[in-house]
Order: sequence, then C-alpha cells, then structure tokens
Amino acid sequence: MRRFLIMLVTAAAVVTSCNNRTPDPVAAAIEAAAMKGEEGDYSFRISSLAKIDSTTFRTELEHRKDVFRVKQQAEEKLYLKYSNEHKPKTAESHRLAMEKAVANLAFVEGLEQQLAARLDDIAYYDYVFSGYSQTSEGRMTYDNVYVTVTPSCEVLTMTANAKDLHKGTGRVIPGYLEGITSEE
Repeated sequence: MRRFLIMLVTAAAVVTSCNNRTPDPVAAAIEAAAMKGEEGDYSFRISSLAKIDSTTFRTELEHRKDVFRVKQQAEEKLYLKYSNEHKPKTAESHRLAMEKAVANLAFVEGLEQQLAARLDDIAYYDYVFSGYSQTSEGRMTYDNVYVTVTPSCEVLTMTANAKDLHKGTGRVIPGYLEGITSEE
C-alpha cells in the first residue's frame, strides 16, 4: 500500500509539473505586441517560433552609419545636380538634407564611442513565427512574421516582409532617438 501511495504521489507530481510549463518570455512579448490595443477577450497562439539571428550593438551602429553615409552621398549628388541646373531652392533643400546626414553620422559615431564597453553585447534577436489570434472581430493568421526582440523581451519591429525587419531597430541604441535629426 505504501509503495502504491508513493507511486501515485510521484505520478501526480510528474503530471502537475508537465502542465505548469514556464511561459516563454519571447512568445509573451510577441503576443503583447501583436495584441496591443485589443480590447475584450482574445486568444493568441504561436504554432512555431524560431530564432534566426542576433545583432550586436557594433553591427547595429555600423548599419546606422552606413544608412547616413548613403543618405549623405545621395543628397550630395542631388545638390550638385540642382546647383548645376541653376535651381537654387531645390539645391538648398538637398544641401540641408546632406548636412543632416553628416550631423547624424557624427552623432552615431559619438554613440559608438560611448558604448565602447557594450559593442559586442547582443542588441536584439531576430525571430520568425507563425500562429493565429482570435478576437471578436474574427481570426487573424500570422504566417512567417518576422520580429526583432531585445534581450529584455521588448519587441522592436514586427513585419511580414523580412526586408523591413531592421527599419526601426536603431532605437535599441541608448540615446539614438533623442539625438538623431529627423527629416522635416
């Protein structure tokens, strides 16, 4: 009888532990981002979730510097073109855009120096997931949706197009959004 009770308690403990899985913090962050603003009852299920890459601060900073270098070069070409065509207003707008790109590049280089000790730390991970949500509005299917998530489980971007995955990831760099001169 004692042996039977021990086996019964052990079996109950195993069954209970299998049902009390620790929630995946990445999946929870994806759910929160996907269902942000949703009111009322809903269900959200991820059927597949895979980490596909990771990016360090060094790589993200290099990417941001490349963006501003390309922008500066493109604006310089347009400035010279419109200057040669004697279109001063258009040339001036491209000169100002070129100066913004140069200022932004210098700012990002300064951030890189400030983050020197953390350059090789992971800035974010790239994931791809599939699943669905059910709301009062209906069912939404997520097929191969790409997501960038910080190590602290903040979702930076969520997109169906892998090419758009890193468009908003500069904000992971401390001070980036506050210091970048936007296009106006």
